[in-house]
Parts: sequence; structure tokens; C-alpha cells
Amino acid sequence: MISLISLGVAVKALKMQRVHNYLSVRPIAHFSRGDYEDCVFVKLKNYGAGPLLIDSFIVQSAQSTYMRMIDAFASLAEEITWDTFTDTIDGRALAPNKEFVLIKATFDPSQDDVKAKIRSALAKMTLQLSYKDIYGRSQPKITEPLSWFSRH
Repeated sequence: MISLISLGVAVKALKMQRVHNYLSVRPIAHFSRGDYEDCVFVKLKNYGAGPLLIDSFIVQSAQSTYMRMIDAFASLAEEITWDTFTDTIDGRALAPNKEFVLIKATFDPSQDDVKAKIRSALAKMTLQLSYKDIYGRSQPKITEPLSWFSRH
């Protein structure tokens, strides 16, 4: 009888440990936006404790879908020199407390018109991310409208 109780306790402890293991390496995706007088950026950050495995990342803008943010700017992307932008991130892994800079541009005071166009284009975009944890478990899909950039 005591053996059966011990077995039951061991099975319950194993289940609790498995749940703990899943939660202790869970990724937490977040889109970070920056809009300053001299700089505009959009980043994907992993605030979780485990790696973030990207299934798909898409950008929707004006009835079109893109796999890279830079492509959603069309000809506007050629009007400035970007500090950095990220290529396709589908299938990539993002380590805990790390980030992908999806786009970043800095401006000097003479570029106010280009900065306004970039903000306007960003405001029309919506980002969508599907990802999973290291155990292959799908995490909640994230949809982030960038209408915040239209506040100017």
C-alpha cells in the first residue's frame, strides 16, 4: 500500500516538474517601437527565459503582405540610408534577452520631410508573429498595429 502511495506521489511530482520545465524556458515576444526626433526604429525582443523560435513573421501594409519590413516601404526605402534592417526572420531563433532590429533609421534636421513619410508608412503597417518555444509548443500569435507612429 505504501508503495502505491509513493508511486502516486512520484508521478504527481514528475508532472509538476514537467510543467515547471515548460514554463521556465518560455519565450515572451515583444515589438518595441522608438520614435525620436533623430531616430525611428522597430525591434523584436525576447523577454522570456527560453529561446524564441520564429515560425512566421509578416508585415501587412496597404492590402499587401511582406516578409521583411524594409519591403513594405517600397520606393520610400531608397530615399534614405538605413542604419540597419533585418532580412527574413522566418525559421530563425532569438535568444533570451536579445533582439532583432527590424528597421532603424537616424535623421539629421534637414530630413524632416523623409522622417514624416517614414512615420506615415509605419503607421499603416501591422506586424504579425507566430512562434514557438524550445519544446515546439506554439505560443500565442502576436499582432501589432503600428498606428502609434501616426500620433505626430
